[in-house]
Amino acid sequence: MAPEVKPQLRFAGILLAMGLLSTPVTLAGQSRFFPDVPSFDLPLAAPRAASFAGRVIWLSRGESQFGAEQEGDVAVGESFPTLALKRGPRPITLDFGVQVFGRFSLDDSKTAMISSDWTTGFTLHTTRERWEFALQLSHESSHLGDEYANTFQANRIDWTRELLSGWAGYRAGGWRIMVGGSRAMIDELKLSPWLAAVGIDYRAGGITLLGQRMVPVAGLFFDGMSATDWRISSNAKLGLAIAGSNQGRELRLSLIRHTGLSTQRQFFRSESRYFGVEIEFQS
Repeated sequence: MAPEVKPQLRFAGILLAMGLLSTPVTLAGQSRFFPDVPSFDLPLAAPRAASFAGRVIWLSRGESQFGAEQEGDVAVGESFPTLALKRGPRPITLDFGVQVFGRFSLDDSKTAMISSDWTTGFTLHTTRERWEFALQLSHESSHLGDEYANTFQANRIDWTRELLSGWAGYRAGGWRIMVGGSRAMIDELKLSPWLAAVGIDYRAGGITLLGQRMVPVAGLFFDGMSATDWRISSNAKLGLAIAGSNQGRELRLSLIRHTGLSTQRQFFRSESRYFGVEIEFQS
């Protein structure tokens, strides 16, 4: 009997095969694998973007049993352009990405880890002058921290999902507007499957501060899902981006604000409100 193939691996294999089969013959003399092009980026204020970020947040309404307190939020992730399906002014690229998001209590060192969320998947994206489009296939899972679960006798919910998502964006000057929608194709919790989001970014002209060129940035992000009756959550970001020597790399120092439902999947139905500071590296 043939071994069972996990759904997330089957979906990833199908998407990768589609990309390989659709690769034009004209790419024979060009760099097909790991092309030197920017990867697809979510809106600036999206709390679960693919980056390396550390946040200290002060919760006025905490979603876990710790309640209102000071917490740390860590994101470790990257999205790599893996396969060029088309090059030139209108490229089509397949990215592979992995992200881990962890939340920690800073007021209780004995019960530090609250939860961790994991995401991996592929993104097919293209640009058309001012427009950009992306199709994502991703796997999500979520876990409670052991000490947290033992201390509060909390049970982990089985947040295991395969998501198919689409994004459309438009750029005008320093502005970028993005609209996205998702559907859970496989969901162990059997929740209503639809999600939607919109993001608005702004990047001002650069300024020179302490001898370094910096760019003021700001963003708003709103999202909701049918599983929580379309309760809208909002995120805001205001900061400075310090550009690196390589294209697309920058260090951002920002103030952040979240109001709405929890960004931790283990508490997805719970209200959350916080203000914080963030340092983020985007490559």
